[in-house]
Amino acid sequence: MSESLSEDNVLEEQGGRVDNPMTRLMEYCMPHKKRLVVGVISVIAASIFGLMPPYLISIAIDEAIIPGNFELLGIVVGVLVGSYAGRAIFEYAQNFYLYTFAQEAIYHLRMDTYKHLQELSLSFHTDQPTGKMMSKLSNDINRLQRFLSSTMREIVRNITIGIIIGIILFWMNWRLAVFTLFPIPIIGLMTYHFAGKIRPKWDAVRRSVGNVNTRLQNNISGIETIKSFVREDYELKRIEEVSNEYRETNVESIKLWSKFFPAVGFAISVGAVIVIGYGGYLVIEGVLTIGVLIAFNAYIWQFYEPMRMLGWVTNSHQRAAASASRVFGILEEPVNITNGENTKKIDRMDGEVEFENVTFHYGDPEEEEEEDGALNNVSFRVGPGETVALVGPSGSGKTTTVNMILRFYDPDDGTVKIDREDVRNLDLRDMRNRIGIVSQNAFLFDDDIMTNISYGNPDASDEEIKMASKKAAAHDFIEEFPNGYMTEVGEDGVKLSGGQKQRISIARTILNDPDILILDEATSNVDTITEVKIQNAIRELIRNRTTIMIAHDLSTARMADRIICMDNGRIVEEGTHEELLEKDGLYKKLWDMQSSLSKP
Repeated sequence: MSESLSEDNVLEEQGGRVDNPMTRLMEYCMPHKKRLVVGVISVIAASIFGLMPPYLISIAIDEAIIPGNFELLGIVVGVLVGSYAGRAIFEYAQNFYLYTFAQEAIYHLRMDTYKHLQELSLSFHTDQPTGKMMSKLSNDINRLQRFLSSTMREIVRNITIGIIIGIILFWMNWRLAVFTLFPIPIIGLMTYHFAGKIRPKWDAVRRSVGNVNTRLQNNISGIETIKSFVREDYELKRIEEVSNEYRETNVESIKLWSKFFPAVGFAISVGAVIVIGYGGYLVIEGVLTIGVLIAFNAYIWQFYEPMRMLGWVTNSHQRAAASASRVFGILEEPVNITNGENTKKIDRMDGEVEFENVTFHYGDPEEEEEEDGALNNVSFRVGPGETVALVGPSGSGKTTTVNMILRFYDPDDGTVKIDREDVRNLDLRDMRNRIGIVSQNAFLFDDDIMTNISYGNPDASDEEIKMASKKAAAHDFIEEFPNGYMTEVGEDGVKLSGGQKQRISIARTILNDPDILILDEATSNVDTITEVKIQNAIRELIRNRTTIMIAHDLSTARMADRIICMDNGRIVEEGTHEELLEKDGLYKKLWDMQSSLSKP
């Protein structure tokens, strides 16, 4: 419960940064204002053509049918057909231009949002559940698209109809028109009350749908674990909880608009009854013709339609405003890891890496309690072409250290340098392009093997890709697939074994030919024979290349020129395997522990 509350607070904080989110949305519309203008003109024209039939029918009744004027009746019928044709033409134009206008505006908003998400630091993505991000990128942005197309069309249409019909009614009979205005203040008060109540309801709905998406995302991704531990009933209950929350928040909003729309409908009906009653009286008195009363009655329902639609428009606007505040909340999220004003472009690196008194905390640095992964005054140097292994207990800061090299995070204090240059002064894209990483949790995209291997070097030839695969001990098993390198791996490589995924990940890094190589337990998830093959490939790969490896298996660390042993975010020992064993410190304790576990 506390986790969900924390996530909601983050979302509210993001939305709170945005002043006038709907105004921000309109900024995305301005580059496409020509389509908007044509669409709006078409809506007005279609509305005008749509308002002609009742008046034409009144003329047909009073001046053609009752007097028996066949010639005038034919003319009126012809004009009626023309009005229906004109409305159809302009309805096509309004739909085409407004919907394409909305598509263009939302396309750029979606692309800007995704681009900004890619620029945000790793800490932001760590704090934000995938389901909530998917909700923003999909549900919220799609809702804004519907607002720009459907709702804006209705706004223009109803304003046009309200003004024109109001003029027509007073022109036809001002006394009767005055009676039609009686329900309007009542409808206005109801709409004002409705607008104030519905916004927080839709905010709650948006939060709850994000919770549902997050839970579903987690459960579908972890279906193997759920089945393995026979936790289907438990997860079903958790889905039931978030689904029930979503249902209840929706029911609250449904209760509100279920009361509002019938109430507005009743007020409109009362107005129509007044028109029939008083209009009938005027007809009996001879002040009003039957044709005019029929036309008046037809117009009155259209005149009240904007009043009724005002609630729908308000409802749609409030939902769009809630979505806009969330989407623009992302765009307002500050980008902490960026290029400076005078960043240095680089093509190659010598590969020297240096940490100078680096301190970093994921949370509040003022908190005194120890934090897993934090770094405390860490200093070391890795020379060009040198291989260094980082070892230590879980949470000692090994992964944080390599993340600082990739500049996923910037230090709170101290400096990380590459080739004697502060990484904050290097072009971010150039720097990361020259650093290769093989993680123990290899991620593959839902694509074919060829595309996954060439991901970092899309211009590589087929022969270069196959050569990299051979070095990673992946070529043989790839060729055994019916489609070879064109085999689809599924989402996150679900169709492959852990060892196969790992070798494809290694091949991807080999193909990229990095100057600095980071290995995060690269030989995990493979069998003994494959591990030997990969270790041989790694020996070739790290030759004359700066390599920093995170080694949980200390036998792998022996490949390094030097071993750095970390604990609680500090470097506690440094040296070769033999030197560290002689020191009889933490490294020797870890070595003895692993050695005893490996004995039969």
